[in-house]
Amino acid sequence: MRMEKDIFTNDYFIYNAKGTSLFTIKKKEEKSHVPLLAIDGGATKTVAVIADEKGNVLASSEAGSSNYHVVGKTAAIRTLKTVIRNAINSLNVKSNIFDIGIFALAGIDTEADQINVAKIVKEVLVALNIHFNKLIVENDALSVLFGMTKGDPGAILIAGTGAIAFAYDGGNNPVRGGGWGHKVGDEGSGYWIGKEAIRAILKSYDGRGSDTVLSKNVLQHLDLKNDKELYNWVYSEERSIHHIAALAVFVAKAARDGDHVSKSIIECAIDELFLLIDSTVRKAGISDRSFKLLFLGGILQNNHYVRSRLTDLVSREIPQAEIIANKKKPIEFIIERGLMGLR
Repeated sequence: MRMEKDIFTNDYFIYNAKGTSLFTIKKKEEKSHVPLLAIDGGATKTVAVIADEKGNVLASSEAGSSNYHVVGKTAAIRTLKTVIRNAINSLNVKSNIFDIGIFALAGIDTEADQINVAKIVKEVLVALNIHFNKLIVENDALSVLFGMTKGDPGAILIAGTGAIAFAYDGGNNPVRGGGWGHKVGDEGSGYWIGKEAIRAILKSYDGRGSDTVLSKNVLQHLDLKNDKELYNWVYSEERSIHHIAALAVFVAKAARDGDHVSKSIIECAIDELFLLIDSTVRKAGISDRSFKLLFLGGILQNNHYVRSRLTDLVSREIPQAEIIANKKKPIEFIIERGLMGLR
């Protein structure tokens, strides 16, 4: 563990050995009437929830992305301010002190990210004049994992716009796999599937690839006349990773309808996602132990074929994994993670 003085206040940050979590210890603890403020900040949306000591939601608010890698620091700060302010105002909270704050944010992938995001969070809290007796800031997937396992061995695989996995041995060894972003990673994610669809369409146009119904369906959906317009669409400054990830639904439908190019993309995505979770649980040293495995993200929760095929692969190759049926939202696990700090 290492302790560093905070640049904004007289509080202190404590980083664990992995650089994955930080805590702010106030000089003098004050009891709050509002136990928990939880934030789930992703690449697509950000949710703020105020909860009581039993995890009951008292107020909530939602806004856009707070991943500074996606929208930049200024926009991330603006989003966090908005959701927190709206949640507090809707509850008409008198106190500006919470017992615990849990900021589960996407984009915390390195120690440099940890420091950058800590500065973002502190700027938000100073601007809103909010204080915590304990503050946790960590990767959103890791926070969901801790909330799900409650200290027991477990793993989580998320495949939405991006793809990332975490595994935990029940001790002090959270291990991460993937999540390297759309430029160099995120294989098997919605963005990756959408990008592969575009590549397949352009290869077909060139004569370097097989014909695919994606050419017709995607161009029609985007209201484009031809493949060259698709090229311009992709490289437009207005285009975001979310626009490309949204094309994944057309690949899934075409695969179900028998388009062999789309089926190949989906099968490759399944293989990549299995490789991601398999390598992560092995690196964490839990592949020969019983553990719970949670699937999250639009690709795994909304695409029945992908989930079914991946479930079969995991059951056959990693029989120790118990894939849990999940109807909870990520923020519910994040609230549970925060409540662990109150107990």
